[in-house]
Amino acid sequence: ERWIERRPLADYRTLPRADVLARIRDAGIAGLGGAGFPTALKLSPGPTRQIRTLIVNGAECEPYITADDMLMRERAAEVVAGARIMAWLLEAGEILVAIEDNKPEAIAAMRAAAGPDLEVVPFPTRYPSGGEKQLIQILTGREVPSGKLPADIGICCQNVGTAAEIHRAVERGEPLIARITTVTGAALDEPRNFEVLLGTPLSVLLKAAGFHPERATRLVMGGPMMGF
Repeated sequence: ERWIERRPLADYRTLPRADVLARIRDAGIAGLGGAGFPTALKLSPGPTRQIRTLIVNGAECEPYITADDMLMRERAAEVVAGARIMAWLLEAGEILVAIEDNKPEAIAAMRAAAGPDLEVVPFPTRYPSGGEKQLIQILTGREVPSGKLPADIGICCQNVGTAAEIHRAVERGEPLIARITTVTGAALDEPRNFEVLLGTPLSVLLKAAGFHPERATRLVMGGPMMGF
């Protein structure tokens, strides 16, 4: 329960990109959209791949989950700051923030926080349009070839939660130790989003949300479509 000594970077642009990537790696940042891929690797496409477009994915991966929506509403500036760090690392000339059109508060908050270097792009709410390859096609009209990665066509896609954590790691010196988690359903008195330390038992969250086991037939982790 004690913080490490934090060493925020006052201006990361004065450092070599490799040093900033090392800071992201050492902070334990992994993709918060669900896949959990190490973010520093994704931000290192290699010398043969030039990234032109960074897509910051604000689409919820599953129905009923509202963690990304709440993050954008309440901490839009952190998402924007993290997006700018990623674009600088990738040397990407374009930043697109993709948000489903059923999130008007998040769209408004992100537009208020964004400058001329970020474009907030609402798109129709249809599952599974939040998937990386589907989202790329919706936003750019380009298709990732079979067996290839988005980086092969000059695109990098990162989740809004990952962007916020990159800001915290680089500009605040904070490792990834928590995430926003949705706890919802008819068996709860107070369905809500929690910012929760990694490793917290689900029972703690259920109790905090007012769980009634007798009203639940099952507990689904990860969302109704792809969860278990």
